[in-house]
Amino acid sequence: MSPRGGNMFESTARSAALVLAVLAVACGKPVDPSGDEDATFTRASMAGAPAPTGVDRPLSADLAVEPVSMLVSFNRLKTADKLQEALNKQPGQFSHIDLDKDAQPDPLTVADRAAKDGHAFEIRVRPKTGEFVVATMLFDPEWSYLGHYDGVMGGAASTTARPLPAVPQVNAAPVAPVVVATPPAVVPSAPPTQVAAPPAAPVTPAIAEAPAPAPGPAGAVQAAPAGGAQPAQP
Repeated sequence: MSPRGGNMFESTARSAALVLAVLAVACGKPVDPSGDEDATFTRASMAGAPAPTGVDRPLSADLAVEPVSMLVSFNRLKTADKLQEALNKQPGQFSHIDLDKDAQPDPLTVADRAAKDGHAFEIRVRPKTGEFVVATMLFDPEWSYLGHYDGVMGGAASTTARPLPAVPQVNAAPVAPVVVATPPAVVPSAPPTQVAAPPAAPVTPAIAEAPAPAPGPAGAVQAAPAGGAQPAQP
């Protein structure tokens, strides 16, 4: 290899290493006020990490964060109301969060959050007990997914044991009620009513009539009953 070719190879290698280093820094976790990496932030990853388990796991562990990000980046659902409608179209498709323990996935709501460089959506859950933060998803200015916080942006994580109450947005329009399709209730049919038959009338035994006396032969005189009148003599 000529010296010129060797120099070009080394230059290309250095450029590639520089690009990889820049990408590693750009894709790293945000830092907290102390300068350490923010433990509540999870950067985007196509491989996906195993979801945490346990009683006090983050609520985002029961949310399909990567598929939700695809709804925004690829399906162009770039407003909070459109994303919220899609998330609740089929209950249980994107979330298995059930804070009120009624064996049904709780409905989700979405709120816009201000981001320094790009966009942010705060995904919330609304059980019967209130409204709580699940995760805050970050996107760059071109709507490429960057990662998510396990709660509020730059704050504490929201967990199953300690869910963070959602803070209403200032000057924001009231959130429309979440409409979740529910199957019609099945009313059990009443058993057939049995009508008792009226009691049978008592049967009075019939009294047999005495048979009429048979007529005697002609010219015969019939005896009169005892105590009766005697027949006149001719």
